[in-house]
Formats: sequence, C-alpha cells, structure tokens
Amino acid sequence: MATIATMVLLLTAAVAASPASARPTDLERPATAGATAPSRQLQAQVLTWTAGDNFLSYRSAPTTATAGPATLVFENSAATGNTTGMQHTLTFETGNPAYNSDVDVNILADPSDANGGRWTVDVVLTPGTYRYFCSIPGHGGMTGLLVVSDGGSDTTPPTVTAAVTGEKDAAGAYVGSATVTLSATDTGSGVSRVEYSLDGGTYGTYAAPVTVNQPGQHTVSYRATDKAGNTSSAQSVSFTVVQTPPADTTPPTVTAVVTGQKDANGAYVGSATVTVSATDSGSGVDRIEFSLDGQPYAGYSAPVTVNQPGQHTVSYRATDKAGNTSSAQSVSFTVVQTPPADTTPPTATAAVSGQLDDNGAYLGSATVTLSAADAGSGVDRIEYSLDASPTAGTRRRSPSTSRVSTPSATGPPTRPATPRGPRRSPSPWWRADPGRTARSRTPARPCGSAPWTAAYPTGSSRVTARSTTSSPTSGHGPTTASSSAMSR
Repeated sequence: MATIATMVLLLTAAVAASPASARPTDLERPATAGATAPSRQLQAQVLTWTAGDNFLSYRSAPTTATAGPATLVFENSAATGNTTGMQHTLTFETGNPAYNSDVDVNILADPSDANGGRWTVDVVLTPGTYRYFCSIPGHGGMTGLLVVSDGGSDTTPPTVTAAVTGEKDAAGAYVGSATVTLSATDTGSGVSRVEYSLDGGTYGTYAAPVTVNQPGQHTVSYRATDKAGNTSSAQSVSFTVVQTPPADTTPPTVTAVVTGQKDANGAYVGSATVTVSATDSGSGVDRIEFSLDGQPYAGYSAPVTVNQPGQHTVSYRATDKAGNTSSAQSVSFTVVQTPPADTTPPTATAAVSGQLDDNGAYLGSATVTLSAADAGSGVDRIEYSLDASPTAGTRRRSPSTSRVSTPSATGPPTRPATPRGPRRSPSPWWRADPGRTARSRTPARPCGSAPWTAAYPTGSSRVTARSTTSSPTSGHGPTTASSSAMSR
C-alpha cells in the first residue's frame, strides 16, 4: 500500500516538474502576484477549454474550429469549479497517425500556480481532426476531438448592421433612452465576434443590446470579425437622447362636424357625414373612437356617413399616447329620405288692379301683381314680358303714379321723355323682383313671397309672366301666366 502511494506521488511530482510544451501567461485577466507577462494580441479565433473537480471529463471544450491562427485557452481554477486544487492538463495527441500531429500542446494548469490556473497558447490549425486529453494518470476520461475545417479561402469580412429602437418624440429624438442592437452574418468561416464603441471610446465585445440613457447626441461605432480573421470596416449610427418629459395628464381635445345637404327644416337629405378630429399637445393623439346610436365604440379612421332615415346621435372620444381619454361628447341630427325628382313646374298667376271706366279700361294706369307657387323644390324666379318687347321691362321703384299723356286726335298716346328711359335687352323677358315695380333691369336674384307689381302705360298692353323652380333636376321649362289691360 505504501509502495502504491509512493508511486502516485512520484508520478504527480514528475508531471508538475516537467514543463509543458507551451505555457504562456494569460493576457485576458490579471496574473497572480509574482507573475509577469509580455503584451501580445489574441488571435481572431479563440478556443477555450475548462476543467474543475471532475477528472472524468473537461467542463467545457470546443468541438469545431477553422483552419488558421488560433489562441487556445485552458483554465482550471476556482472560477471554473475547481475547489480541491486538482491539477489537469490539456495535451494534443501527436503520435497517432489517425489525427493531426502538427500542434504540440501540453499545458499544465493548477489553481494555485502563478497564473491562477488560466493559460493561453497561440497555434496554427490545419484542416483535419485533433485529439486532446488530460495526461494526469487516472484522468483518462478527459478526452475529445477538435474538427478543423478549411477556412483558408475566406477573405470576405462579415456583414454587420445596427438598429436603434426606443420611443421617439416629434423631432425624432429618443425619449429617456435608446437601445442599439447589433447583428452580424458571415457565409464563410462564420462570425467570431462583434465589437462596438460608444462615443469614440475603446472597442468592447458586443454580447447584448446596448442601452444609452444619457441625454445628448451619441454615436455607436461597430465592426465584426469572422473566424478566418477578416474584420469589417467600422460603421456607425448616431442618435439623440432627450430627457423624459413630465407625465401627460391632459386628455386630447376632440371635435365633430356634420355636413350634407339640408332641407328647409334643417334635416339632412339622403345622408349626413360626421367628421371627427382630435389634437393633443402632450404625448400626442393615439386613437379616436366613435359610437353610432349607442352602439359599442369603434376606432375612427375616416368620416362616418349615415344614410338611414331618422334621428341619430354620434358619440365620440379620443385617447392620447399617455393613456388619457377625453370625456365622451356627442352630436345629434336627422336624416330624411331624398324626395322624388321635381318634374312639376310652378303655378304662376297675374292680377291687374287700378281704376276702371265704364268700358273696363283702367284710367291713367294699371298695376299687374305676379305671384307663383311650387309644392316641390320651390319657386326659383319669376319673369315677365311687357307687350313681348325687349323694351317692355321699364321698372319703377314704386307703383306708378306718374302721368302719361292722353291720346291725341291724330294718333296713339305719347309718353313723356324721361332721363331714365327704357333699356333695351336681347331678351323680352325681365326678372321680376318682389316688392318692386318695373323700372330698370337689375341682376337676377332669388324671389321671395311678396308679389311684384308693374305699371302699365296708357294704351292697350299685355303682360306675360313666367316662373321657374329651383330644382336642378326639374327638366322642364317655366310656366306662364298673362294679363291684358287697357289704360287711358
């Protein structure tokens, strides 16, 4: 028993005393007291093995790699689960022709050694399979294979992109914070690492989205390296972060307008259209909702047209991006059916008044009163013609009281000259304005219900009147009425 114990101690001492074929100091973490290391750059491809208290297998180990320069890392320390101080080695097989033999590595790692059990070595891998193992007696279960593919033809760097996300204000600045997410792809040897730099700082390894919450202008530069050592050109994305504004507690302002053709009672003919709009000077309008006649609220995206006859009520409200909802408001209106097309012309009448003699002639002057009625679209205008003459439309501002000459013995009666004599018109028809007598022609305008009067001159005259509806679809001409009178 003592002999066996002595043999184990001798073997352990021999392993500890024999130098590893490569045993440089780790550069990625500080060395323990008394250890020094020259400055050097890690290779683009880093392969890491770890060991702990288990002597039957490594805790972690790579399975694939790409041909070319690589940095091998072997760590056997408290950080990797070694609590007993057990030694392990990372040894590459060189005597078996079934495996690659061009890499001679035999690293001994001890948690209490000068580098705390973490070691690195630079090698050049070639396509094929490497076998590695732990050379400590009794640790034979710690073995594995590393398959190396040919990556020598990859000369294209990775493609790397950046996306900035977060809540934006109206000016495009990010409110409170902005998050930068990087992603890289490589169709050759594959992506090895992605790096970034914030506002010109030192590049660091990207492992998760980067959140920037300091107000101001910022620039994130980024790049990626593949397993063949190709590094992409540095790119950058810039953005602005602003402070989060005070909480918005004011709901939006929302209004509604009803439009459409109205009848005389104010009802909408055929249909009514409700247009809703909202404004919010805080967080901004998020949505507008409406309800027709007490139905559930629905999202508003375009003007709402109501064509069902009857009384209607549209309720509406708006919510801003802070969640404030305005009080419900409403607008009510009535829709009536579109009436049938008006194809019936107005009814026009004429009445002559004045002092009559024994023969039924009017003495001095006669007054013609015109009126029209329309039960459909309504009267649009009344027109008249005096003796079918273009000059018949002489108008006076009030019923005629002027004197005209009496008939002469040799001819028809004559009319005294007046500075405002008759004006000639290309049409014998004149617009009859309610409440005014024939004098001078005036621009057409809508007629009211008051009758129109005109004074006859001395002699036999005929007034012809006509009226037209206001319906644009009537499709018929005006109706006419006429009256004759003799004045003397």
